Amino acid sequence: MLESYILSKLESIKNSSLIILRDPQRMIRPGARAVDGWAQEHGYTVLLCTGNLALREMYERLRNTPDAKILLVDRSRNDGQLFYPDLEAASPKPPLEITLRDFLVEKTGDPAWPHLVADRNFSRLILANIEGVIAAHEQLRQVSPTRFSDSDLYKIILGASLHINPFKKLSTSEVRKICLEQHSTLEELNRVLPDEVKVILQQIIKSAPKPFCYLLDRDPEAIIRAFTLAGILHQHGLDYSLLLANLDPALHEYKNIEPAVLDAALKDQIAFDPDCILADVQKVEEFLKEDPKRLSFLLRDQLHLDEPKFAVEALKKEQLSNLVRSIALATLLVDLILELNWQKHLKVLKNLEKQEREAVFPVLRRPTEQWQQLLSAYKRAISLYELTEKLKNQYMDLKVAQTEDLTFTKFDQLWNQERLNRLDFYVSDLERMLRVSDMLPVPHAQLWPEFEKRWNDARSAFKSTSDVVDKVFQVINKQFQDLYHKNYTKWILQNDSPVVFTHQFLSRMLKAHWDPKSGVKAVVMVFDGLRTDAWDEFVRPVLEEQFDVMESRPGSALIPTETELSRKAIAAGALPTEFPIKSKRELDLLAAWLKTNMNLSSHFTVLRDDDTIASGMTVRYQSKELDYIVFNFTDDNLHHNSQDLAFIYNTTVREIIRQDVRSVLRELPANAMVFVTSDHGFTPMPSGALDVTDQIVGDPALIKYRSARAAHNFSGAEATQVVSFDIRALKIPIPNVSHGYDPVQSVLFPRPGINFRRDSYKHSPDRYSHGGLSLAECMVPMVVLSRRRQDQGVLILEDVQQIGSMNENEPLEIAIKVRSSQMLFEGLPLTLSFSTPEITDRKEFFSGIEKVYQVQWKPKLKDITEEERNQGFIEIPVTVILTYAHKDQSFRQSKTADLRIRLDTNRLRRRIDSRLDLLMGKTPKELKS
Repeated sequence: MLESYILSKLESIKNSSLIILRDPQRMIRPGARAVDGWAQEHGYTVLLCTGNLALREMYERLRNTPDAKILLVDRSRNDGQLFYPDLEAASPKPPLEITLRDFLVEKTGDPAWPHLVADRNFSRLILANIEGVIAAHEQLRQVSPTRFSDSDLYKIILGASLHINPFKKLSTSEVRKICLEQHSTLEELNRVLPDEVKVILQQIIKSAPKPFCYLLDRDPEAIIRAFTLAGILHQHGLDYSLLLANLDPALHEYKNIEPAVLDAALKDQIAFDPDCILADVQKVEEFLKEDPKRLSFLLRDQLHLDEPKFAVEALKKEQLSNLVRSIALATLLVDLILELNWQKHLKVLKNLEKQEREAVFPVLRRPTEQWQQLLSAYKRAISLYELTEKLKNQYMDLKVAQTEDLTFTKFDQLWNQERLNRLDFYVSDLERMLRVSDMLPVPHAQLWPEFEKRWNDARSAFKSTSDVVDKVFQVINKQFQDLYHKNYTKWILQNDSPVVFTHQFLSRMLKAHWDPKSGVKAVVMVFDGLRTDAWDEFVRPVLEEQFDVMESRPGSALIPTETELSRKAIAAGALPTEFPIKSKRELDLLAAWLKTNMNLSSHFTVLRDDDTIASGMTVRYQSKELDYIVFNFTDDNLHHNSQDLAFIYNTTVREIIRQDVRSVLRELPANAMVFVTSDHGFTPMPSGALDVTDQIVGDPALIKYRSARAAHNFSGAEATQVVSFDIRALKIPIPNVSHGYDPVQSVLFPRPGINFRRDSYKHSPDRYSHGGLSLAECMVPMVVLSRRRQDQGVLILEDVQQIGSMNENEPLEIAIKVRSSQMLFEGLPLTLSFSTPEITDRKEFFSGIEKVYQVQWKPKLKDITEEERNQGFIEIPVTVILTYAHKDQSFRQSKTADLRIRLDTNRLRRRIDSRLDLLMGKTPKELKS
């Protein structure tokens, strides 16, 4: 609103080399589109000044630059002494002045606005509530079409600040809403407004029920604390009139709160601003955390949150306090780990998820990072113990199964459909959260000793879960090895084998679904080291924001599961010994396959081809018909990395998706098809070791931890600890050996639980690796996706825009516009989530036709390069995901915006001790030197 007005004034004089703009009411927001963004677009340097010192320092360095264009914004008061007479004389046009009154007159078409709006005390309140001021003016005109006294202006300011109609009598609910949402504003208004309006304000407050009727006369902090604590206690049926004084003797005088007032406030809160309500709750929680005795008195002695049955009841009732809900959920997490009754906790989880969907409770509309971590740990633990039970059941079946009875379909069902593929990640993730995550809203030292003991007992008990999973997986992987030993060499030669191998990806996935003559762009995405659990947990949800899965088939890497073999086979569309050309470059292999199999002679542009990049996009070949992209997903991140799997997934992998994958998706044409696969997975490295002697493998270079190219096999008992394949049947190159060594005849794989160890060599395997024969190393995604049909849901995520042009180390703000295809009178719950981890999810209620949600946060910038620093800005992509349910259907949409952050090239933004003397817009080289 204001920005459009300011920009319209600037447009008329944009060709001047020097523009002087007077802004006595400080309507221009530093860094905003007006004027910073406008200046960037038109090549101006903005000097935003209130005095002479900063202006002279910066202007003197620019005055002799012939092509410099300067926009001087004078923010001094109207009665201030002019400090740039020489600039005014040099300007080809007189200074342009913008005033708040002129804006209001133009916006409302009403010339009667009092000149009092220029008063700094009032203009500040008006600018902070500009939309409310326009609405209150309309309410005045409904009462009287002509009058506009100073008293009317005061009422407009009062109404805009408190979000009420100041020209009508307020209902009890409206008064209560003012007291709950605007109590921090009341004190300022009581200080600024003249006596004649204070009377109105005092009448409003005096009509409020206890304790709000005392807000203007007594300590407002104590009043709000008493009401908030009473509300928390009242939810659980506790006698707050007795308990308030136990928590704080100063609250005794406010104990006589009518239960009906609390009931009405809790009922009305769905229409209240959750940020205001929860800010008061957070202050109360900080008050409780100041004294461990208060905490234990409320949480242990009154709410009994260390007992699971009371914790369940507390979660059903608690609408306000994250502290109460978190301690209750922590108790249930401990109970789950110690008792292992996941079915009982699944019922609790379903109730929590129902609460999350409905989002009626204010505390759920602004979940804290700690609550989300704790809830994630609870969900993870339930899934983990459910999967562990499935694993035990499958273990009993597979333990007695004969090799001839084993099928790939059985293992695909077990691994991918029943989701056992993610067990080691879930174990790692939960173990890490219990060990290092700051999930609890209170430091452990502040909690009562019994709670701390049970928490530590749960952490100790959980360690045994990991050991059980490892032992059972060894049995299952042994059976999988037997299946491959019997069938693999036949399957890789069959075009209708029960599994799609990586060398068959182009023929069985790309060619089967894509016609180059259709005009549809094919995009092949190869994720180096992507396991099927990471596909399901991380990559697939992002792709499904824009694409639907057309087909997903079980896939397998070639063995040994090595990048050089399996990834090159993807591009070549052939087994390694049958590559049609001598070149091992993926571009050459891909081009040859396309020409031979699809009669397609694509001209590829090499945008990137660098396998030395540890993570992210390493290869990108682009043509009119097809793009071929390789992401180094987890492969290089696993080698020489001692971190646990959860840390790798939740940091490196999420960052690759947020930056590299999303950036590619944004560039794709509307009719693109996406084809996804991986060259291999990986596995935790077992602790056991089997020595490989010179008699078995003469050349130590042919021995790896997970496989060995061998001249001879083991004998005796050691032969049962390996699986042997004829190297010629595997269709992989036979390595040359030095003179005197026996030629390579076979490839050996260690049985589960052991790695190979070179005789007389140091044995120090990575924590995770690949190259062997196991489910985790072999299973890979084989997926075809097509562009999603436009959601027919009632809500549309229409736009995401940055508000202003923010400076480094300052909060960023975005506006998210959501529109409805029809008028919604009842609030429809929706969730806004974000690709950047610094922003927690937001639960909102949509009503009407259109709403704009504003979100502010302080981004954590990555290491800024010298090039970015010199160019003066950095752009970060932020994706907003809208999810909601309507008429028993779930809908999900996403939209991405590039947010620009201005960098301080040489710390020139604040050259004196003032927040109002800034250098903005284009930074000339004279100021960079």
